[in-house]
Amino acid sequence: MESHVRRNIVFALLSVAVLAVFIFLVYNYSIESSDAKSRLEAAVAEAKVYEDEVTKLKRSITSAADALSDTAGTARFVIGYVIYSEDDISFAEEQGLQYGFDPALVIDCVGNLVELEALASVAASSGHEIMLTASVFTPEYNETVISLLDYMSEEGIECSDIFLLRSDYYSSSSVDLVISDGFAGYTVYNSTPTSGITDEGYITFDYSYLTVDSTSYTRFSSSYTNVASMVVAVDMDSIRTGTLTEAFVSKLLSTLSSYAENDDCEFSSISDVTESLLTDAESMDDRIAEYEAYAAECQARIDELEEIIAEIYAGVD
Repeated sequence: MESHVRRNIVFALLSVAVLAVFIFLVYNYSIESSDAKSRLEAAVAEAKVYEDEVTKLKRSITSAADALSDTAGTARFVIGYVIYSEDDISFAEEQGLQYGFDPALVIDCVGNLVELEALASVAASSGHEIMLTASVFTPEYNETVISLLDYMSEEGIECSDIFLLRSDYYSSSSVDLVISDGFAGYTVYNSTPTSGITDEGYITFDYSYLTVDSTSYTRFSSSYTNVASMVVAVDMDSIRTGTLTEAFVSKLLSTLSSYAENDDCEFSSISDVTESLLTDAESMDDRIAEYEAYAAECQARIDELEEIIAEIYAGVD
C-alpha cells in the first residue's frame, strides 16, 4: 500500500515538474515572441520612412520621364502647290488670300530643264517659297534636280533646303541622293504624322500629296493631334484632269483654317517649320540631359536608402 502511495506521489511530483517546465518554456517563448514582434514592428516603423522616400523618388523619376514626351509645340501646315505655269501661281495666291496663308510653290523636276528653269524664274519673281520634288525620283531624274539647283544658285533664286520626297521613291538610296544634293532634309509619309530630326541629323516632317479627292481628313487631324508639321501639296495637273477637284481642296483648306484658329495650330512656311524643329531638337537634347542627371541623382539616393533599409531588417534577425 505504501509503495502504491509512494509511486503516486512520485508521479504527481514529476507531472508538476513537467508542467512547470512546460509553463516556463511557454512563458519564455511568449516573452521572446513578444520581443521579436516588438523589434519587427519597430524596424518596420523605422524602415517605412526610408521606404516612403524610395517610393517618392521612383515616382519622381517616372514623372520626369513622362514629361519628356509632353509636347507643347505647334502643329504647322505648309500649303504647297505643284505648279506648271504662271496661271498655277495665280491660283495658289488666290487661295492663299482666301484662307489666310502664304503658299509654297513646288516644282516637279521631271520635264524639260529649260522649261523648269523658266518656271523657277517666274516662281522666284512671285516672292513665294520654292520647294523641289520629283514625281519620278531616280539617279537619272536626280540629275535634273542638280541642274535646276545649279541654275537657281547662279540666278540667286532661293530654294527650300527640304526636298519633297514622295513615298513612291522613299528609300535609303533616295535619301542619300537628297542629302548629297545639298538638302538639309526631306519629307516622309507616315501613318501617324511625325516631325523632327533623324539620328543622322537630317530634318524630316510629314507630307500629304493631293492627287485625287479623298473623303477622309484623318491624316490632317492626326497631324494636328500629334503636334506634327506637314506639307500639303496640291497637284495642279490633277485639278486640270479632274481627279482632284477645287471643291475638295477648298473643303480641306477650310478644315485646316479652322484648325489654325487654335493657338496650337497654324499655317506656316517651310523655313519656319525647319527652324522650329531645330529649336525643338536642341531643347529636347537639353531636357534629356537634365532628365538623365536628375534620374542618376535620384537612383544614387535610392541605392543609399535601400542599403539602410536592408541594415534595419538585418538587425531584427
